[in-house]
Amino acid sequence: MAIVTRCALVVCTANVCRSPVVERLLRRDLDGAVDADGASWVVSSAGTADIQPPFDEHTLVAAASVGLDLTDHQRRTLTPDIIRTDGADLILTMTREQLRTIASLDPGAWPRTFTLLELARRAGTAAPASEVEGFAGWLQRIGAGRRAADMMRPDPADDVADPYGGPADEHAIMVRDVHHGVKRIIRAGPWIARAS
Repeated sequence: MAIVTRCALVVCTANVCRSPVVERLLRRDLDGAVDADGASWVVSSAGTADIQPPFDEHTLVAAASVGLDLTDHQRRTLTPDIIRTDGADLILTMTREQLRTIASLDPGAWPRTFTLLELARRAGTAAPASEVEGFAGWLQRIGAGRRAADMMRPDPADDVADPYGGPADEHAIMVRDVHHGVKRIIRAGPWIARAS
């Protein structure tokens, strides 16, 4: 039987703050787990802007407070190829604006692209995932009723604020918020611990 691997992509602006934190949180939470179809997950990240800012020290400290070491992270700029490969199964953005950028680069990515907070909210209020529906069925059910027109304006309920260049407490808030969002998605999603 072939081993199936699914790909999740996390996107923010520069790929040096929010998306690396979410990437590492997802990697940690999905380590040793498979989805309802028996697939393991590979998680990566990229940024929508072609810029090369250094890591903000406050992000590194805030990430370390939840057990993440980001010192080896290598930033990447989002491309249509990355969307198709690394985001083949699920794409999580930090803002609605980034979601729109992805949809403009690859309109077919819309059904599998959510802001982190949108997916956490939808998953948290839906019925638990069932092994019968599998990952694709779960994602389709969670996304039922979404309209692209509803994502045209920023919304603090869906957007994780960018703390880059800000004080330490803004980075701590960002890490807390994305950590909570990731936990909600994992708890409500179709992932199960792999049998040892």
